[in-house]
Amino acid sequence: MNFLKPKVAYKEQAKVQEFMANKLCLKLLNLKRNYFRRVFEFGCARAELSQKLEKIISFDEYIKNDILDYGVDFKVEIFDMNEIASHPLSEQKFDLIISNATLQWLDLKHILPILSKMLDEKGILLLSTFGERNLEQITQSTGFSLKYYSVLELEQIFKQYFLNVEIKEEFKTLEFKTPLEVFKHLKLSGVNSLGYYFLGKDFLKEFEQKFHNCLTYHPIFILCKKYIK
Repeated sequence: MNFLKPKVAYKEQAKVQEFMANKLCLKLLNLKRNYFRRVFEFGCARAELSQKLEKIISFDEYIKNDILDYGVDFKVEIFDMNEIASHPLSEQKFDLIISNATLQWLDLKHILPILSKMLDEKGILLLSTFGERNLEQITQSTGFSLKYYSVLELEQIFKQYFLNVEIKEEFKTLEFKTPLEVFKHLKLSGVNSLGYYFLGKDFLKEFEQKFHNCLTYHPIFILCKKYIK
């Protein structure tokens, strides 16, 4: 993954990720629960979501994880979440586990059983990820894509580990002035890690004609509990 970009450049380009972080905060507010004893956030990056959360909830302990060391001035547990099963945190309990725009990089079927075990009996798992139509213009033009799940597939997977699963999807389309701006946006927001593709004049011209310099994001929001309402 290639997220080690200047903070200002990333923040300017990651508008969809910011929208998703705001949506997660809103979902927490709607639950009317503002105190959590222990919070675990994975994929925290530079604390874009953390800073928003800390304004709306109180907690006794907030543990953050990321796979990369961004040189931030707060403590982060640096490890690959795909290896959470072998990390000491997997034996701990949390009443809020949260993550924004990270799940699509992970082996979902591998980490979900561990997250279920880590969640307190009355805890909340709140995640955002991307669905099968995410960056569909890039998939169609280059063939590059991550493994995305449909809402139905996600429901089937999550209901194996949680009794109460709520999944909502949205679509956000960004418009750019030129096709080059589309790919610059992807690069600065870290998505160029999908693969390398030569951006020749013919390719860019065809992209503009076919997709009108638009880029579709497919955010999905997942709220889970281990108990029934």
